[in-house]
Amino acid sequence: MKPFPFSISLRFSFLYIFSILLFTTVLSSTDKSPIKGEKDLIKDIGPDLQLRTAFGSVNTLKVKTQGIFAISWDPKFNHEADLPLLFSWLETIRKDCIENLGMADPPNPQAGYYYNVYIHHGKEDLFPEDWGNGQGTDKYDMPFLTLPAGAHLDKMNIHHEGFHIFQYSANSPGYQYWGNSQWYVESAAQWYMSDRNPTAEGAFVEAGAISANPQLALWHSYDNKAPGDAEDWLYLVRQYGMHTYLFYLTNVARVDPEIITEGFYAKTDLSPQQYHLEKIGAESLRSYFADWAAHNTGGFDYLSEKQWERALTELENVADPQNMNPYVLDLAGKKILGTHKPPSKLLPRGWAYNVIKLSSPTKKKMTFKVNGEKLGSEGGQAHFEGRIVMKGNAGFRYENIKMTDRISGSKTIKIRKNESEIYFIIASVPEHFTGNQTYGYSVEIK
Repeated sequence: MKPFPFSISLRFSFLYIFSILLFTTVLSSTDKSPIKGEKDLIKDIGPDLQLRTAFGSVNTLKVKTQGIFAISWDPKFNHEADLPLLFSWLETIRKDCIENLGMADPPNPQAGYYYNVYIHHGKEDLFPEDWGNGQGTDKYDMPFLTLPAGAHLDKMNIHHEGFHIFQYSANSPGYQYWGNSQWYVESAAQWYMSDRNPTAEGAFVEAGAISANPQLALWHSYDNKAPGDAEDWLYLVRQYGMHTYLFYLTNVARVDPEIITEGFYAKTDLSPQQYHLEKIGAESLRSYFADWAAHNTGGFDYLSEKQWERALTELENVADPQNMNPYVLDLAGKKILGTHKPPSKLLPRGWAYNVIKLSSPTKKKMTFKVNGEKLGSEGGQAHFEGRIVMKGNAGFRYENIKMTDRISGSKTIKIRKNESEIYFIIASVPEHFTGNQTYGYSVEIK
């Protein structure tokens, strides 16, 4: 089973990607032609593994090996000095994934061959010009990794792409790289990158895509969008930004990190989102998700200030403001009080949330009620969680809505003197894990 025939890293900012087009090209999994007429050549390297390449040959490439990896490049360039660091990163990732995270080697070493890593220079070398930054499958049905020059020395990029190497042999049908599970292949790789570089300023550059459209389903990806969904940066990069949720689970909620990765090799038909519910528990996972939504609303306060500022810069530089919907309602003063319903087009989908912004409240004591509809737009049973976030001079304060059943709950809070903004969060967390079904509700504030 080869569930992940290719992957592309979007860790780099889109402006950076657009400025060097080689990062935007999908790595072809069907290009089976040798490079510039060279015949494939197999050469024995040591007693255990052989070197085999579908791109060039050992006569036309500069090749060095270590462990299970063979790193190759065009001899017109010099990457000898880069190898100790790159080999070290790849070997460390391999050891970590296999020994600590329940993952496995790609098929190459079991078949007797090195796993090929190619450093390429676009039009300047003998490799295909359309190569990008990611993993592909060659004509021998073996995975390989292509790294644009420069990206091969970016530690966070190697953590992301290196993690993909050890997803490749996954045996869980529910975790395939398509539909409602595609999001997780990229989110998990981003989680690994950020978890191993938790203080790096650029570890969460896609976070703004989450707060810009929190109504989108947890599993929103490339090819499972709803009719009318945009296809811009905000929507397409979102699956990469969902690593903020996985990071929150492991670094704040203290979920066992192995749960994030072991499902790839659990031989399960469950999707990643279903697997999490089964392993973590429905009540706990729903609470964690709603807490994550609240802390996102509180300025992603589980990230550093510099990380959130970097994410906001990315949002400002590349997002289309017309496709940003951070709040379903924005109410102020006396208009806060009463019963309110969000616009139908912004109702939360599965495992998604809405934020209602309330400014300049006129009362010192307020009651917040959630009144959810029993069924979603396609008949699925609804389930809601609620949170309240208050912004004051000292930062953010959090309160939970006390749910009396799966669709309704309330909470009365005292508003402190310096709290001029309040955010009412309604999280949709049904036991339904596919599609774009929406879940209706109303709120009452008095």
